Amino acid sequence: KVLDSTLAYATHKISKDDGIYNTSAGNLMADIIQIQANPIFKSRTGKTIDFTLLNHGGIRSIISKGPVTARTAYEVMPFENTIVVVELNGKSVLKLIQYLIDTKRAHPISGIQVILNKNNTLKTLKIQGKPFDFSKTYFVATSNYLVSGGDNMGFFKDGLNVSEIDYKIRNSMIDYFKKVDTLSPKIDNRYYKIK
Repeated sequence: KVLDSTLAYATHKISKDDGIYNTSAGNLMADIIQIQANPIFKSRTGKTIDFTLLNHGGIRSIISKGPVTARTAYEVMPFENTIVVVELNGKSVLKLIQYLIDTKRAHPISGIQVILNKNNTLKTLKIQGKPFDFSKTYFVATSNYLVSGGDNMGFFKDGLNVSEIDYKIRNSMIDYFKKVDTLSPKIDNRYYKIK
């Protein structure tokens, strides 16, 4: 009963396969982490999360049009993965961006905008709407699986600080579903290539 009570409503099918560089499911997942983890991280550290990166393969199910339940969260995220915030320097952030370009998969991102040139080189990188600053460090929310090198995301090993939030990704989804009435994520301009 608990798993199947309606928490929110999806206006359309939400999938990780409906876009090339970003997808409706990926955008929803990364945005949820960004929204749900930031207040916890800020209350503990006084800092804010700059952006979120997850992995495309971590999304295990579509969200069907209609009622969204706790069971939905278990289907999309069957793993016990927790949210971790890693502090990365400018060099590591550029490695992360190069990873996105090289893997050619729509890994979920939030809080960041990546625009590629026609030849797959980086044209523009903005974090929280501001141009990327190589001399700064950035706080990146991700999963404990990726921090330990999952999906070959080796750049997280260069993290200056790692903060465990002790918050399961699945629980952050359920909490978010309870908070919002409707889910209608779209493919947007957070990551794209110039035609």
